[in-house]
Amino acid sequence: MERSLARETTLRVALGNIAQQFLRQLDIDLVAYVAQVGPVEADSEKPLDVSEIRQKIFQNDMHVIDQDKVEDLHQLISETKEKGDTLGGIIRLVATGLPAGLGSYVSWDTKLDAKLAAAAVGVNAVGNSGTTNRLLLGILAGSSFASQLIGDASLSKRPMKRVSQPLAKFGAEIALSPAGTLPATVIGQKLHGAEIQLEVASAQVKSAAIFAALEAGSPSTIIEKLPTRNHTEIMLRQFGADITTEADNLTIHVQPGQELLGQEVEVPGDMSSAAFWLTAGRLRESWLLMS
Repeated sequence: MERSLARETTLRVALGNIAQQFLRQLDIDLVAYVAQVGPVEADSEKPLDVSEIRQKIFQNDMHVIDQDKVEDLHQLISETKEKGDTLGGIIRLVATGLPAGLGSYVSWDTKLDAKLAAAAVGVNAVGNSGTTNRLLLGILAGSSFASQLIGDASLSKRPMKRVSQPLAKFGAEIALSPAGTLPATVIGQKLHGAEIQLEVASAQVKSAAIFAALEAGSPSTIIEKLPTRNHTEIMLRQFGADITTEADNLTIHVQPGQELLGQEVEVPGDMSSAAFWLTAGRLRESWLLMS
């Protein structure tokens, strides 16, 4: 049930992001934010335009304008969960350039603004997958929409500045928690080419940089601290990307602009997952058969 709900939420967020891109082509811009949760109001009395609202709500994981209410909301939600109860709330949508007459006013669930608000305020959940999160930072950095990545309790303790700082050199705008961890808010925008020297030897960080470089407006050079696994480069070349690695196995050149074409890929088993069981079996005094 939870997995089904997560898939449905991810699909809705993806469709909402696509809809936002389409609406921008019609000079329609919109943003949704949380105005109230239970008895706690987190709205601003001062009228704000879409860009100001977007800037404020992506500074916190509650998508509220009033930063001073974030801690109160977290406490309220925690207390409510402990009681096994639920909370209601109010989500407001602000849109500019929207023609008059769109949407039905018969009920909230059929009104256009309600559906747009539900899509625009959604977040992407990456669970416990560090690879998914770090690669998505590079992919989303060059998008035309804003996204927020949220992980579980374990992933939320892992450092993310090692990814956001290199991506910033391409022009990426990524906001992390004060501790430099998730949640991560990515304000997608046009990226530029860069020459960057990675400070950590990490295939995940390198891959995030490569994905960002593919979205940049000019060529990029990525220099690793130490050689790392080159799965990303091999796979992207197979799909048509122009990525070359120098003889030192440290310097990677990325030429953006190629059209990536779908391929048939056979993914082998993950030996790193089997290694734990193989090691445990080897430590036993008697043989252990595993399949």
